[in-house]
Amino acid sequence: MNPYGFSVYIAATIANAVSSLALWMGPVLLMIKEIVSPMLGFSLFLKAKPHCPLFPTSPNELPDDVLLEIFLSLPAHPTCLIRTSLVCKRWRSLIQDRQFVCRFRKLHQKLPVLGFFSNSTRIPRFIPTGDPPNSVATAAFSLPDSCWNVLGCRHSLVLLVSSTWNQLQVWNPMTGSRKYVPVNPDADSRFNYGIVPESQATVVCAAGHKDNGDCHSCPFLIVWVFTCTRYAYASRYSSEIGSWHQLVSSPTPSEVDSRPSILIENILYWPLKSKYILAFELATSKLYHIECPPETHSVFRRNVHIMKAEDGGLGLAALTEFNLRLWVRETDAAGVTEWLLRRTIQLDALLPLKVSSVPPVDNHLAGGRPARILGLVEDDDLFFIWTRIGVFEVQLKSMQCKKVFEADVSATILPYTGFYSTGAVDGAR
Repeated sequence: MNPYGFSVYIAATIANAVSSLALWMGPVLLMIKEIVSPMLGFSLFLKAKPHCPLFPTSPNELPDDVLLEIFLSLPAHPTCLIRTSLVCKRWRSLIQDRQFVCRFRKLHQKLPVLGFFSNSTRIPRFIPTGDPPNSVATAAFSLPDSCWNVLGCRHSLVLLVSSTWNQLQVWNPMTGSRKYVPVNPDADSRFNYGIVPESQATVVCAAGHKDNGDCHSCPFLIVWVFTCTRYAYASRYSSEIGSWHQLVSSPTPSEVDSRPSILIENILYWPLKSKYILAFELATSKLYHIECPPETHSVFRRNVHIMKAEDGGLGLAALTEFNLRLWVRETDAAGVTEWLLRRTIQLDALLPLKVSSVPPVDNHLAGGRPARILGLVEDDDLFFIWTRIGVFEVQLKSMQCKKVFEADVSATILPYTGFYSTGAVDGAR
């Protein structure tokens, strides 16, 4: 058989096998069929040559490196990898290999949002993105019980705190691993006249990863901050050492807010309850506060969100009605640091027309406001906006939006991102 005939035979064999699998595996395997064609450079509708034992007769007989190249071409859909891995044990082994996941992440860079955690009692504690069978299994992301609240998500990890604030839990839904950590003993009630201080905590990969990539086996850090009597305190826990250390303090004009932190250039930022941001530098353990732009001081505080600016620096988003203003903090040639207004977006021009025309609802959390920022993706320009007709995701660069779920709730949501290569999907056979 000449080289061209051999290539035709291989392409036809893969197409036929994948088409058969697609009958019971759904749209993802059909996607593989479409991927193979341009990779090999010709149509997949050619008829297969007669059987020849010298050449592969199914995709499972292809070398690992060929299969891996096909898998790398899959789109970064929330359930694409896991549905493909369900074909057979060999495919599952290849897809769940750490080196493959790292290559896949580096190639696609932007991690898909698998779902949202919430501490609200008015909606499920975890809401997957998409509809079955194209969504992750909710059981894999179920909280252990109602006594735990979510503080934040980062680097595939979820940080939980007990309702009594005496224990933390670092949970990886991808692997199912859980590590329990006692709360920082410095943050006891003696600091606040018998009341637990206003506190927040966050988890960070200790391996120095700069994005929310695959950190399933990396050591981690927990940074705990609390405010009391006009001072902010911070300390860190290392999973490698197994203890809390380095308590630092700094004067603060306000108490720490309950919303999660944002990690930007190795600095953690938390919103304070009025007009300020609390910053903690991981490299130096320096703790300090930053005043928000004066133009945002009158904006409802939960509509002022810390974000990563387009240049990777500190940014701020402020929403008034449907007017979203984006600020960036920059340092000029003279060393003066200030806030600059970079962009203004009219959200009602992106959202469905009826959003701005729906009358106010009786929602005390929204305070009669027509829109609220519920959360954002730390390493992306993706915002989640509550409106009177549902919650929408808004992509700032593409100026596109879509409805993600319908609920009359204004509580903070915490997006969970990652490449889901283990576990199950809702609706899978």
